[in-house]
Amino acid sequence: MNERDLQFARQWLKKAKSDLFTARCVLQEPDGPTDTPCFHAQQAVEKALKAILTAFSVHFSRTHDLLPLLDQAAAMVPEVTQYRFACAQLSAYAAALRYPAEMDEPTRHEATEALQWATAIHAVAVRFLADLRLDGAANADAGDQEE
Repeated sequence: MNERDLQFARQWLKKAKSDLFTARCVLQEPDGPTDTPCFHAQQAVEKALKAILTAFSVHFSRTHDLLPLLDQAAAMVPEVTQYRFACAQLSAYAAALRYPAEMDEPTRHEATEALQWATAIHAVAVRFLADLRLDGAANADAGDQEE
């Protein structure tokens, strides 16, 4: 883990936050589409998991499948394993929703649930990176005291 990777991980989280914002805004529209928030929820989770991996300089495949990313991230943040079912569901929204007739339009309930899952997983990643920063600052302070 190094400062450059931590900065890049924070950029992943910023992009994930934008996806959450987009999903939330679209869901607020009474007659808004439901595929768009589901797609952006999947994207937010993908970016949050990649933020965790990036923070530890862990190589990951260029994939939209959340389960391999989740499995890798669980080595650093075991808390994410509770979202295995959510990640399996959200993975379907990565590609199939972008093409006609690939998948039924999600219901409003499914879109709301997707956003809730994505928000929760993003929050785990944010807490994780904040703890890393705090631990890094504490370690740096401890190192200063030893000199």
